[in-house]
Amino acid sequence: MNDDRGIPLTMLVIDDDGRYVDALFRDARRAGIRLVHASSLEEGREVMEGADGAGICGVILDVECYKRRDEATPDSSFIIAATKYFTERAPHLPVVALTGVQALFERYVKDFAGIWEVYKKGRDEDVMFARLRERAMELEWVKIVGRYPDVFGVVDSYLGGDTRQALIDSLRTMDDNAPARIRGNLANLRSIQEKLYIVLHRHRPDMVPRRFVYYEQGDQPLKNVNVAAILEHLKGNFDMRSQKLQGEVFLHYRSPLYRFSELVYRVSSDGIHALDEDSADKPTRYTVQAVAHALLELILWFGRVA
Repeated sequence: MNDDRGIPLTMLVIDDDGRYVDALFRDARRAGIRLVHASSLEEGREVMEGADGAGICGVILDVECYKRRDEATPDSSFIIAATKYFTERAPHLPVVALTGVQALFERYVKDFAGIWEVYKKGRDEDVMFARLRERAMELEWVKIVGRYPDVFGVVDSYLGGDTRQALIDSLRTMDDNAPARIRGNLANLRSIQEKLYIVLHRHRPDMVPRRFVYYEQGDQPLKNVNVAAILEHLKGNFDMRSQKLQGEVFLHYRSPLYRFSELVYRVSSDGIHALDEDSADKPTRYTVQAVAHALLELILWFGRVA
């Protein structure tokens, strides 16, 4: 049996008992799970609909909790409201209920039979996390992250949730040969390359100088980035007349990584144009796959130099 505990998983727990949640965090870490805590359904919704939402792969609900952050006492209708929200918002996610009250445990085991699993606080935590992890590993996007843990380690550290989701979407659908999907994937991959250089500018302005990153006003919001100029800069700005390099070489122009950089930039752009112009030489799913795998190499390179 393969041990999947090296794959980091993030789950949401909604529980108003801070001391219990502190202990639950320790149990979760042993199971290779990172918990995000909310003390009310309102706060839980903010997590799901915010930057962390796309990375949530499981939910733990106290059966009695606050629906709103400003409530004075836990609301007994919380679990009904939470059931409605997560069923509509994220029907694919594994959700479990948790209580420390024996009478409530017995009640909800019956009420949620065939819907959600119910666990007892202080007794079932290890079983609960093992089951949540097992079910989370069945999610398609979790399988994708598990195939490329080194890449997503860099993405999660530097590039943010939007980039993470865009990359997952492209890797999940890169076998799709529909023209609209091919166009969308090439645009996604090109955007990720641009985001990579924007973030690299913040960490290594010597590699991506300010003059190649354009903003509407001041530093926000971002307008665009000059990828062609960045690629020239990275290879040392070779001058054809003097046959000399004008700057430091960060990527040799004959290196695989520089070739991959050009491939992502040029093939994604040319592929989109070929689709828009109804060219005879249209990109296929194999084009998307080539660009995607070249981009994975660039992300790993970025992680080394940032």
